[in-house]
Amino acid sequence: MTKYRKRMLILIISFGIIIYALIFLFSLERVQDKKEHLLIKDVGHLYPTYVKKIVRDNQTEQIKEVLADAREKNLNVSIAGSQHSQGGHTYYKDSVVLNMKDYDKILNLDLQNKVITVQSGATWDDVQNYINPYNLSVKVMQSSNVFTIGGTMSANAHGRDLDKTAMISTVKSFRLLLANGTIIKVNRTENSELFDLVIGGYGMFGVILDADIQLIDNEIYRTTTKSVNYREFPDYFATHIKNNESIALMLVRPSIDPNSLFEDLTIFTWGKTNQPLNSTLIPLTKEEHVIRDKFLFGLSRKYDWGKELRWYLQKKIESGENRLISRNNAMRPPEAPIELLEHNSESDTDILQEYFIPTRNFVNFSEDFIQILKEDDVNVLSFTIRYVAPNNESLLSYSHNEESFAIIYYSNVKLREKELKKTEITVQKMVDLAIKNNGTYYLTYNLYPTQEQIR
Repeated sequence: MTKYRKRMLILIISFGIIIYALIFLFSLERVQDKKEHLLIKDVGHLYPTYVKKIVRDNQTEQIKEVLADAREKNLNVSIAGSQHSQGGHTYYKDSVVLNMKDYDKILNLDLQNKVITVQSGATWDDVQNYINPYNLSVKVMQSSNVFTIGGTMSANAHGRDLDKTAMISTVKSFRLLLANGTIIKVNRTENSELFDLVIGGYGMFGVILDADIQLIDNEIYRTTTKSVNYREFPDYFATHIKNNESIALMLVRPSIDPNSLFEDLTIFTWGKTNQPLNSTLIPLTKEEHVIRDKFLFGLSRKYDWGKELRWYLQKKIESGENRLISRNNAMRPPEAPIELLEHNSESDTDILQEYFIPTRNFVNFSEDFIQILKEDDVNVLSFTIRYVAPNNESLLSYSHNEESFAIIYYSNVKLREKELKKTEITVQKMVDLAIKNNGTYYLTYNLYPTQEQIR
């Protein structure tokens, strides 16, 4: 080998070592940066954000230490549960995320007064499993039981119950950890101004530690269904459901068939019976036929004929339902599916929007609502309608002065900038339509409304 070749070889090897060293150091820096800056997403995967730290503690003193450390370092603190709130409530750029899922103990069950004391990180599934042997049930919760008690309180979520519709109506009291490390008790007479602010306050006023929640007997219901046109629904509800004390729960599913989009409604009711609890009805149910149902749901994401098929099968299977079910099972899978809705994709996501429209304006809203959905070619996957009674206890109440119908739509959105911008414009149209009809919109979902609409 000549001296020239040796020099060239040494030069190439040296150059290779330098390049490798630079790549290694760059990779190491990225690894260290990832440790310090963690990427977090909500369930919609629309707002990936880097945060400083994610903490999962199950002791009160440890949570207090996290807040003290954040105060010292001048860091924001976000509070997370199941992270289905998609408006940025559960994490904030460069913040400390306090994940409460391990703070999940059942602290007490007062059988005489039917009140449960539970830490805020526990889910409704945890609560149902604990109280079911005592023949007790939840009064108000979302359709799904995967959410945490703290998250439900922070969003002041509503459910299917026709008597008490908002979460705030079932909260007796709670303990709140303030930013300065002080723990206070909050109820309708003690620190009452915080009762109105924290429930429906999206974590802005402190960390909910635990809460006393009013329960109800686990009754046996009989299911029924009724099909009506959307124009007939308000009168049918007022005449046959609202003042019918035998009906405990209600959920309405509008059509996803493009040929009858939102025009045909199926009303599901759960009516009280004198049937005693028995060994067949008491056990808690689980989700069934997940693969089959996810396949059909997937077809409806991609094709209009998939939507037609889903709506046809749903009406055929559920038409004229007449079966017995416990209250607990009416508020959990498979009645309220969870796994069915799980969707992980790099190219698209499923999002929710919700509007609270006074019952008197339901028909007017619906006519324009249908028009916007069609004109903007929204890929709707499902609708639900629930009743919401007036309740002005929460400062950010979505149903202050009059009874409303909560109209929820679930749609698929492509994760391309052009498509996301189109979705933003559609949502802003919907919000304007809700405001025009003296309604409101739910703050738990995407950050599409304008500042003017928020105000």
